[in-house]
Amino acid sequence: VEFETLWYQAWVNSIEAAKSGLQATLIVRHPEEGKLHVNFDPEILQLIRETKCLDRMGVEIPESAKMVLLQEQKFKTYHAELSFLLREYRRVVHMVRNITSNLLKPHLDNLEFHLRPGMVSLTWTSMNIEVYLEQVWHHFHSL
Repeated sequence: VEFETLWYQAWVNSIEAAKSGLQATLIVRHPEEGKLHVNFDPEILQLIRETKCLDRMGVEIPESAKMVLLQEQKFKTYHAELSFLLREYRRVVHMVRNITSNLLKPHLDNLEFHLRPGMVSLTWTSMNIEVYLEQVWHHFHSL
């Protein structure tokens, strides 16, 4: 029983550290290769899994962990949509031939400009992620 109590207390103490990953921006550029990646902390998914398991066991769950659990589907949906968006962005960029690159550069720069809020200001707790995704898809489809 003592081990379980110590483990539970350590888990409760780790919740805030795991939640700090929600303050990260949605997208990050790899410093060496320059590719854009979804910036989602896997600790969030681990916190969700652990919260579900402990809840099933009848263990008391702190409110902060419950709040993350309640947003599970939202986080997974945003992650999937951002991953798909960035895969499509890379696919389109790789399709551009050298001959047409100068012609399409302003359009690709415009698309990256609209991706920028996800790299600078929007975090996983932002309220306007849906609007951001709609705007980026709109500009993506206008290519």
